[in-house]
Amino acid sequence: MIEFNATFIVAMLSFVVFIFIMNAIFYNPILSIIRKREDYMESNYKDAKSFNDTAEINNNKYSTKITQTQNKCRQDIKLKVGAAQTEADENLRSAKDSFKASIEQIKHNITIQGEALSDQLEHSVVEELASTIISKLINDTNTTKTAIANENNKVLD
Repeated sequence: MIEFNATFIVAMLSFVVFIFIMNAIFYNPILSIIRKREDYMESNYKDAKSFNDTAEINNNKYSTKITQTQNKCRQDIKLKVGAAQTEADENLRSAKDSFKASIEQIKHNITIQGEALSDQLEHSVVEELASTIISKLINDTNTTKTAIANENNKVLD
């Protein structure tokens, strides 16, 4: 069995003294270094988290500004395209109206010229027909006179 004598008590006391000495020399400085390191790591973690939060906020602001700018640009583009389309439509309509007016004027001029040519042609045809009729009548009269003169000459002969 185990005997509890003075050696055992001295060993126990020397162990307790050893623990206090080790605690003062070895464990407390190491625990102090561990606490400082934990504080340093916690401080860096808080700083990193703060920087991350700030970066996220700035990223959100940046994204919001980009989205707003893109939307504004899209609206400006739509307005400008709409205005250009309206202007193009007006120009096209104006050109169509101008061409229609020109075509109507040309049609009117052609109609007037056609009527003038028709009148001139009709007058020319009437004159030619009258001239032909007159020449035929004159030829018939001459032929008749010649025939009468020939008959008169035959009778006189």
